[in-house]
Amino acid sequence: MSARAPRIAIVSDPLVQRGGAERVVQTIAELYPEAPVYSLLYSEHSGPRSLRDRVIPSWLARIPGANRRHRWLLPLYPAAIESFDLHEYDVIISSHHTAAKGLLRTADQVHICYCHTPMRALWERPHEELATLAAPLRPLAAAMLARLRLWDAACAQRVDHFVANSETTRRRIAKHYGRESTVIPPPIDVGRFTPGGTAGDYYLVASRPVPYKRIDLAVAATARLGRRVVIVGGAGTGLAREAHVEALGHVGDDELVALMRGCRALLFPQLEDFGMTPLEVMACGRPVVAYGRGGALETVIDRRTGVLVDEQSVEAFVEGMLQLERLSFDPAALRHHAERFSVEHFAARLRALVDEAWSEILDRNMTHGVTRINLAR
Repeated sequence: MSARAPRIAIVSDPLVQRGGAERVVQTIAELYPEAPVYSLLYSEHSGPRSLRDRVIPSWLARIPGANRRHRWLLPLYPAAIESFDLHEYDVIISSHHTAAKGLLRTADQVHICYCHTPMRALWERPHEELATLAAPLRPLAAAMLARLRLWDAACAQRVDHFVANSETTRRRIAKHYGRESTVIPPPIDVGRFTPGGTAGDYYLVASRPVPYKRIDLAVAATARLGRRVVIVGGAGTGLAREAHVEALGHVGDDELVALMRGCRALLFPQLEDFGMTPLEVMACGRPVVAYGRGGALETVIDRRTGVLVDEQSVEAFVEGMLQLERLSFDPAALRHHAERFSVEHFAARLRALVDEAWSEILDRNMTHGVTRINLAR
C-alpha cells in the first residue's frame, strides 16, 4: 500500500501588499492547492487576491486598521504567529522575512522555512530604522528591537530546513542564526513577463515607496541626465512634482508588463536580498542598471544583461545609465537568462525538498514502529 500524501500548511508574514515575498507565497500555494495559508494579516485589496479563499489570518486581523498599520504591530507578531494551531499537519512551509518562522510545531512535524531575509530591522538596519523615529521614542524602540532579536534568534532553532532565496540571504542566515541553508531562488513568471513591442524613452522604477529602496537616487540621476522616469508601486511616491517623473502608484498586472516591455531599462538602486523585478524586466527583453551588491550580483550580469554600479550615489547611477546607453543588448539573450529562474525550476527544487522531508517522517515513523514491536516481544 502506498504512503499517503503529507498534510501541508503554509505560514506567512502579513499578506497586505504585492511584492516578491507575496509572489513566492502564491507560487507555493499553487504547488500545494490543498494547503491552507496561515498569515499574520491579509488584505484582498492590497494583497494577493488569488489567496482570498484560503487565508486564515491571526487574531491581529481583529484590530481596527491593522492592515494599514501593520508595521506598528511588530511587537505583537511573536504572540500572533505562535497562536496558530498547526498540530494536524505533517509538513509546514513558512515564508519568512519578519516573524513567520516563529511558529510552534511538534517534534513529529517538519518545518521548512523559505527565508527571504533575517528581519532587516533587527539584524541589518537597526540604527537606520531607529533614525526614522522621533528622538524620544528611540530608547523604547531600541529596547523592543533587542527583545525581538532574542526571540528571533531562538526561533531559528524551531526550523528543520532553511531555504535561502539567495547567496546573500544564505550568508545572513549563517551569521545571525548559525544555521546552514539551501539556496533556491524565487520563481519568475516568465509565462506572464514576455517580450513585445519596442523600447520607449523612459527608465522604469518598480518598487514600494520605502526609504531603503532609494527611489530618490533614480529620480535624481534621471533628472541630471534629462531622462524620463516612470515609477510604479505603492499608493504614491510623493515624487511626482518633478517634471520628468511620472508616478503611477499601483498598476494592474497587464499595465506593469506593458511598462516593462516599453522601458529603456529598469533602475534598481536598492540593496536587496534577491530582487525579482530585474529578472521580470529581463524576461520582457529589457536590461537593468543596478546597485552591484546583494542579490543583484546573482541576477544581473554586468554588460550582458545590464550594468552594475559600484555605489549608491547619483553620480554612479548617472555613469551607469550612460554606459547602458552606449551598449547594445539582445532581448532574446536577456529572456534566456531570466528563464533560468522560472516557476518550473523553483517548483521542482521545492517539491524535491518537501518530498525528502516527508520521506524522513515516514522513515522515522517506520523505525519507531519496528522498535515498539520489538519491545512488545
